[in-house]
Amino acid sequence: MEIKLNNINFGEKTVKIKNGSVKELLKKISLNDDSVILVGKQGKIYTKDEKIKNGEEIKVIEVFSGG
Repeated sequence: MEIKLNNINFGEKTVKIKNGSVKELLKKISLNDDSVILVGKQGKIYTKDEKIKNGEEIKVIEVFSGG
């Protein structure tokens, strides 16, 4: 299955994953699930336990905190 990603750091790219899980996608792109928010079409936010549909377009927003 192919997922289209968009991120300010790496631009647009297509990632191939096997089972469509958010965990697998984040592992494939080497990001920690605590440091990003995945937003799909119409503002759907994906949690780490959800499945992603084939061909979905997802915006990867990196979250930072500091003090």
